[in-house]
Amino acid sequence: MKTELNRCLTTFDLILIGIGGMVGSGMYVLAGEIAHEITGPALVVSFLIAAIASGMSAWCYAEFGARVPKAGSAYTYTYLTIGELLAFVIGWNLVMEHVIGAAAVSRGLLGYINAISNNAIIKATPEALLSRNFDPYAPIIIVFLALVVCMGIRQSVFVNNVLTCVNLAVAFFFIICGIILADTSNWTNFAPNGISSIFEGAAQAYYAFVGYDVLTVASEEALTPGFSVPFALTFVVFFSGFLYCGVSASLTLMIPYTQISDDSAFASAFAYNEWEWAKNISSAGAIAAMICTLLGCMITMPRSLYAMASDGIVFKFLSKVSSRTHVPIIATGVGSILICLFSFFLTLKELAEFLSIGTLLAYLLIALSVIVLRYHPLDLITGEPFPISESKALVKNRETFTMRQFLVLLTFVIFSTITNVFINLAQHSETADYMIAYLASIGIFLVFTVLSLTYLSLISVDNKANLKANCRVPFVPYLPGASVFVNIYLMTQLNFSTWIRFGAWMSVGILVYLFYGIKNSQLERGQFAESEVRTTTAVLQVMSSSSSDDVEINLNPRKENHSNKNLRDIFRLN
Repeated sequence: MKTELNRCLTTFDLILIGIGGMVGSGMYVLAGEIAHEITGPALVVSFLIAAIASGMSAWCYAEFGARVPKAGSAYTYTYLTIGELLAFVIGWNLVMEHVIGAAAVSRGLLGYINAISNNAIIKATPEALLSRNFDPYAPIIIVFLALVVCMGIRQSVFVNNVLTCVNLAVAFFFIICGIILADTSNWTNFAPNGISSIFEGAAQAYYAFVGYDVLTVASEEALTPGFSVPFALTFVVFFSGFLYCGVSASLTLMIPYTQISDDSAFASAFAYNEWEWAKNISSAGAIAAMICTLLGCMITMPRSLYAMASDGIVFKFLSKVSSRTHVPIIATGVGSILICLFSFFLTLKELAEFLSIGTLLAYLLIALSVIVLRYHPLDLITGEPFPISESKALVKNRETFTMRQFLVLLTFVIFSTITNVFINLAQHSETADYMIAYLASIGIFLVFTVLSLTYLSLISVDNKANLKANCRVPFVPYLPGASVFVNIYLMTQLNFSTWIRFGAWMSVGILVYLFYGIKNSQLERGQFAESEVRTTTAVLQVMSSSSSDDVEINLNPRKENHSNKNLRDIFRLN
C-alpha cells in the first residue's frame, strides 16, 4: 500500500473514472457506424455479446487489481507473473495507446466543438494550416487538460466526475427520447445482413468497452483498492453494457438504420424526427464524453510511465513525483508534448489506424497471467510459496508442472492463433469450396484448442483457496482462456498497416530496453534481494520436514541470467 502518490479516491470516484474512460466515442460515433454499415437493429445483440466478452477480460483485471494496488495496470501485473521483458512490451505499447488515443480524441473533439459553434473554429483557422490538415487547437486542449492533471488526482477526478454526469444525463435523455419516438416498424427487418453480421458487429463493438484499464491504473491512488477496484470494474462493465444496449435500442427505433449518420448518429436521429432543438444537447453530451476519455488517457499515460521508470526499465527521471501534488509531473509533461505533436500533425483517420493492438495484447497477456498466477507453486505477488503437502512426490510434481504447464499454455495459444487465422480466412472466402475447407480446419483446430486447455486443468492445482483476495476469476483456465481466444481473434482483424506501425514502435522500444532498461532495471541492481531472502527462508521452512534431498538456493539468480527475470527463478528445488 506504500506509495508516493495520493491515496484519496473512493469507490464512487473509480466508477466514474471507468465510465468516463469507456462511454465516449463508442456511444456517439461507433454505435451509429456499426448499425448503418453492419448490423442494422441487431446492434443491440452485438453490444450485449461485446459486453460479455469484455467482462471476461475485466474479471481478470479485477483479480489483479484487488491484490496489487499499484499504478501500471497490465504492465505491473505482467511484470509480477510472466516477467520483465513481456511487461516492458505491454507497458511500452500501452503508453503508445494512451498517447495516440488522446491525440485522436482531441482531433475528433474539435469537430463537435466546431459543429456546436456554427463553424466558428474553422472560419478562424488560417488557410495554410487547413490545407495541410494541421490542427492548432487540439494541442491547446491538451495543454489545458495537462495543467488540470498536474494540479493533482483529486482535481482531475472532480473534473471527470462533473463531465461524466453530463455525459450520462445526455445518454439517459436519448434513451427516454427513444421510448417517446419509437417506431417498431424500424425493427421489422431486425438482422438485415444475417446472423453472421451480429458477430461481426460484436467484434467492432468490443472496442467501445476498451478503457476500463484507466480504473486499474488509478488503483494506487484508491483508498480501499482491495474492494473498490473489483467492485468498480464489475459495475462499470455491466452498467456500460446496459447503457450501450439502451442507446442502441433507442437509436434503431427512432430512425431506420439505413438513414443513421456514421459521424453523428444522435443528431441524425433527432433530425429525422424533426427535433432540431435536441441536436445541440447530443453534441454537448459528445463533447463531455470525449473530454472524459481524453482526461482518462492523460491520467493513465504518465502513471504507466511512472511505473516503468520506478522499475528502472525506462528513464528514471520519469518517476519523479511532485511532493506537493503527488503527481508524476515530468512523465505528464513528456507525454503531453508527444500528444500535442501527434494531434497537430496527424489526421483522425491516420491516428485511428494506430489504435487497438496494444490494448488487445495487454488484455491477452493479463488473461494468461491469471492462469500462471493460479497454477504456479509460488504466490507470484508476494513471493511466498503456497501451502503444499509434506509428501516429497507431490512437492516434486508441483515443481515439474511449471515447465509442463508453460508448454501446454503455449500450445493453447498457438492453436488459438491458428484457429482464428482460419476464421479470418473464412470471413473473406469467395468460393464455397474454400469455405468448406476453412470451416473443417476451424473445427479441427478448435477441438485441439479446447483439449489443450482441458489437459492444462487436469495436470494443475488451482491455488484459489489460498489466495487472499476479494475477487477471484472463476472457471480457471476456461474463462481466461476464452478471453485469450477472443483477443487473438480481434487482433487478426486488424489491418496489416497497423502491424507495420506496431513493429516500428516496438523496434524503438526494444532499443530503449537493450541500451538502457537492462542495465538500469531494479532486478539487475538486486533491489529485490530482501524479498528473495524472505522467500528462500519460507521455502526452507516448508521443505525442512518433508524432504531429505539437497536444496539448491540461488539468492540472486538475476545476476546470472538476464533473459528470465521473474520471481519463479528465486529458488530451484532438486
